[in-house]
Amino acid sequence: PQRRSNIGVEFLDIYAKSPDDNPDILPTCYKCGSTNPLIRASDAKLSADTAGMNDQCISCNHLFVRCFINFDVLPLIEFTPTKDIPHSKALELILKTQHDREFAFGLDTAANENDEDGLSTELFDACVLRSLNDKNLLDEDTNHKPVEVEFDSLSSLPRQDIFVIQAQRQMSMNAQASPSGVLAKESGEETECRFLKNVLPEIGIALCPNCHKFFHESDFEFEVLRTGGCPFCKFSDFDHHSYGHI
Repeated sequence: PQRRSNIGVEFLDIYAKSPDDNPDILPTCYKCGSTNPLIRASDAKLSADTAGMNDQCISCNHLFVRCFINFDVLPLIEFTPTKDIPHSKALELILKTQHDREFAFGLDTAANENDEDGLSTELFDACVLRSLNDKNLLDEDTNHKPVEVEFDSLSSLPRQDIFVIQAQRQMSMNAQASPSGVLAKESGEETECRFLKNVLPEIGIALCPNCHKFFHESDFEFEVLRTGGCPFCKFSDFDHHSYGHI
């Protein structure tokens, strides 16, 4: 009886302790910087669109984008142009040449590249901060909302940091897929795109043009060389840089 009592006390002692995850493996939100638990408890306030898919930040509701090999959270922040800018126009602004962007901002063509990167980061960070401030004013809203980006910020975004996914349901029969899933031809109506920015450019990211899953670039290239195709969908018809940024 005494031993059984001791075991019961030990069980109670174990259950009374709150589980602590290793802080080194906890995912960090690249939008607000919050540390998140490995498993998020189900939230009854989630909308029907996100119910059961609550892999998002507990603080700002930003949806995590994970590598589909090791499921690390990738440094990608989803954004969308403001309502007065069509997605096709936003894509055009991002794809502008370096010279066109410098002319639009009145910069000397010999301006330091670091200055332009700093300007782009500053403008995008201001949009992210505004998005976080709006979220704080509407704490009851648990839906994910991409960062709204204005004209000046879109014009300054370096295309090597941007990934675009176009809705497959709007593909026309004669449309041809281009790198990162952007369509070379559009159907009659305005096509919706999903825009994401790599906020840590030193971390290489790959995007499969077929299944639109993201990966660490080095892991993706290794798996393509090892198996001959995408590790998720086995797509193998890659051309030069077709799995990278726009």
